[in-house]
Amino acid sequence: MAHLAVISQDGSTGQTHWIEQGSVDIGREEGEIQLSADRFVSPRHARVYARGGSFFLKDLASLNGVYLRVRDSEPLNDTDVVLLGSEVLRFDLLTEAERDLGPARERGTDVYGSPAKPRYACLTEKTVEGVTRNVFYISGDEVVIGREFGDIVFTTDSFMSRRHAAIHRDPTAGTFTLRDLGSSNGTYLAIRGEVELREGDHLRVGQHLFRFGFGS
Repeated sequence: MAHLAVISQDGSTGQTHWIEQGSVDIGREEGEIQLSADRFVSPRHARVYARGGSFFLKDLASLNGVYLRVRDSEPLNDTDVVLLGSEVLRFDLLTEAERDLGPARERGTDVYGSPAKPRYACLTEKTVEGVTRNVFYISGDEVVIGREFGDIVFTTDSFMSRRHAAIHRDPTAGTFTLRDLGSSNGTYLAIRGEVELREGDHLRVGQHLFRFGFGS
């Protein structure tokens, strides 16, 4: 029998929720697992269910999404949302017009500034105010994100590891991959539609962290 175990902030295991009827819904007001005090959880937020001998996680059109911990590396697609430490970052591919900006000119004079760099994509911070801030452009084939070391650094985020995660670009295919660098708290990617769960997977719903598993 499968279950979802609550993981506390100190890493200890809390209450275990058994998936007895082959499906459980998680929500703030509805479902078998109700997180009534978590204001970031939608009334009915996510579902874990069995199908064909496997278990799947599905986002029920929640406002804030459902995050699954990256096992090793995962493809990164346009408009994906990533959770690292306390930072919520949206990944966007740049359009051809945005990538190929030429020198700026005003009244016949070239604008003086730092040298131009290639730009392939960007990360934008999503805030609890509902607005975005701080756009970070991806200009190389590897961008490292961390609290102390990397190309993008969040020095005040105590939940982020010193070198937390990396984004890799395949220069031939033009595709991107998100990889965890052995961080303490993990790197999470918001799911699209449904994803199959494996033993030991960690999923984030609002401010709650669950571990999926089988048996006792």
